[in-house]
Amino acid sequence: MNSEMSEPKWEDLDMDCLVNIFGRVGLESLLLDVPFVCKSWYKATLNPQCWRRLDFSKLTLDDYWDFDDFTSRLMEKYHLEGKFRITAFIKSVIKRSGRSATYLALPSLHNDCTEEAVLYVADECPALRALVLPSLNLLHLHEFKIQNHMSKWTNLEFLKLQTCFHMQELLSQISIHCKNFIALAIERANIGKDEASAIVNFLPNIKVLGLRYASMEKENLVTILQGCEQLELFDARDCTGFDEGDEEILKLASHIRSFKHEGSMLFDYYYYYCPNYRDDGFHDGNCSD
Repeated sequence: MNSEMSEPKWEDLDMDCLVNIFGRVGLESLLLDVPFVCKSWYKATLNPQCWRRLDFSKLTLDDYWDFDDFTSRLMEKYHLEGKFRITAFIKSVIKRSGRSATYLALPSLHNDCTEEAVLYVADECPALRALVLPSLNLLHLHEFKIQNHMSKWTNLEFLKLQTCFHMQELLSQISIHCKNFIALAIERANIGKDEASAIVNFLPNIKVLGLRYASMEKENLVTILQGCEQLELFDARDCTGFDEGDEEILKLASHIRSFKHEGSMLFDYYYYYCPNYRDDGFHDGNCSD
């Protein structure tokens, strides 16, 4: 056998090494730094494997069109003028992944990251294992249902939402289509009896559950603690409906490696009685009218 036929080319090994490294540097460096170093680095960035982790969460744009540093650098580097089209940008980057993206986080924007972007993610990112959807206007619209797209993400293991309507329907679809699903995070959720039962019935093998800032009565938390026996991490901080340090709750949660409950209270005094209370959970200490 000709030894030359079985030996890998050094340039191929070097390229594989570059692709492996560039897949870890982050979106900002991958777009604004790496391709401009030299031709071989630029060539490596053309490999879809460099674009498996797509974190758009740093993209910010306020109502006065003030850009964050990432967006400003992006517009300057690629000579972009006028209004920055968030959705078009997201789609162009996703296209580079060649349908191989495994992690994707959308930006925390209210008007610019549209339903079009989420639908594009559903169609062009079938390999996703983790998906982060921040508080978008489109997710506040009852006619848009993320659960209708779960069948396209059969490899999904982790989902983070900051808004969730129709939780029972969503979890039902996850249980049907996402057989490897182990982690769910929803901030400021309303966890009633039906929602708690849905978590237990549809996600009995869940390992990570984040329900920070949730409205959740003690009996519903108990339902989750009793039904999800494989939980390893449960974030129930800053919730209303039960008190942190409740002995019954701590006993039921004793099997959980990391149970976070700090800041939770039976009744949110500041929310109802302090006019200066803010949504971020802090207040200026003045509860007078």
